[in-house]
Amino acid sequence: MKAGFAQTDITPPVGVELCGFGFFLRRRSNGVYEPLYAKAMAVGAGGEEIIIVACDLIGLSKQIADEAKSYASELTGVPADAIMVCCTHTHSGPATVDFIGLGEPDQRYLARLPGKIAQAAYQAHKNLVEAEMSVAEVEVPVAEFCYNREYGGKRNGESTGEPLDEKAIVFKFSSRQKLIGLASFYSVHPVVCCEQTFKIHGDFVGVASNIVARENGDAVALFLQGACGDINPIYCHKPEVVSLRNLEKLATRYAQILRQGLKEAKPVRVDSIGVSSRFVTLRQQLPDKEELEQRLAAAKRVLRKESLDEKEEQCATFELYATTAVLRKLSKKDPPEMTVELQALRIGEMVFIGHPFEMFNAIKKTVERNVQPGKVFVVGYANDYKGYAPTEDQYALNDKQKSEFSYAAYSVPRIRGDYCFDPALGIVLANEMTELYSEVGLGNGESSTGQNRN
Repeated sequence: MKAGFAQTDITPPVGVELCGFGFFLRRRSNGVYEPLYAKAMAVGAGGEEIIIVACDLIGLSKQIADEAKSYASELTGVPADAIMVCCTHTHSGPATVDFIGLGEPDQRYLARLPGKIAQAAYQAHKNLVEAEMSVAEVEVPVAEFCYNREYGGKRNGESTGEPLDEKAIVFKFSSRQKLIGLASFYSVHPVVCCEQTFKIHGDFVGVASNIVARENGDAVALFLQGACGDINPIYCHKPEVVSLRNLEKLATRYAQILRQGLKEAKPVRVDSIGVSSRFVTLRQQLPDKEELEQRLAAAKRVLRKESLDEKEEQCATFELYATTAVLRKLSKKDPPEMTVELQALRIGEMVFIGHPFEMFNAIKKTVERNVQPGKVFVVGYANDYKGYAPTEDQYALNDKQKSEFSYAAYSVPRIRGDYCFDPALGIVLANEMTELYSEVGLGNGESSTGQNRN
């Protein structure tokens, strides 16, 4: 097998709005704590090649991802369907998705972004050398890292509840006994720094990855985000001084996980590469037009007050634009459905399935159980961004007055000016990814669909 790594700097100019944590915050960056990167890993075997590019960004639109993949394909000769562009989901980077009120995009930055992502893929392709791949599963002391914010909690400083990831996976690539690159896979929201912070960086997963990469000369370290939709770090939503201190704490801990993985990694055989993808149409729920019109009228009444506090203004402004967007969509009378791409890239017997969601962890675990004893890594924020994929039970939580309300199920779709998904979303995705896993081929050199190349 062959492997190659590279990275390009995708740090935005200081002053851009950072993405996430509240509506119309005007959270403009005031400095760079650490650069943002597009980090690429190219792997070849059996005359085929795949490329994964992990970006220190909150997410990417399909338009930007497709443009980056198309240009990367043009530069490398690797088909676009064999290239995955995913994101770590840092909230300390620029607005790169069409959110309503969660950060104003810098259009000049976005115009250059696809080319920079493609260049990372191209350089990784150029850097292909004979290599050995090794893999480690490292036990994570969960109480020191994260907790499930929907099904668990924190008690006496310790995280409780399930589901979450008990292990981080470290993929090590060496050539002539020298580390050339690594990737790690884990599920956690990179939100140690939050609405009270203004520095640009990849949060603790990005900082940790860079620490370990620098310790190994010119190595590149990717972070592949798992199913973090309901997983928070143990430190979040603190003032900037405290948040930056906590950032260093968690980065130091995760860096140690990576070092342990590099030390314990065992060689795996890679004789072939597999590629498959499928487009899945997902059902959505039509909203009530009268209710939307009432919400819009209420927002306008608030905004016409002679005086109102900042929070009230922010929320009403969001309600104005989000409700208008949903009403506009409703007026088009399009079917309540959305088509998304699921992509599978296989390295030997390990399958990476990319999807465009912030997925709840239980859905990922369902896929993992379904394919046992096979190895599958469900990678989020891949090739597009379509909001949250919560579990079915979240759709029963729709009563704000009783404080029984699912932000993931009901608020996030409106941030995109879109409809809520059908409650069976998670079940459908788990089934589709399980089938896709079986299609990609496990080293048998056969294609089970026209989209496979093994």
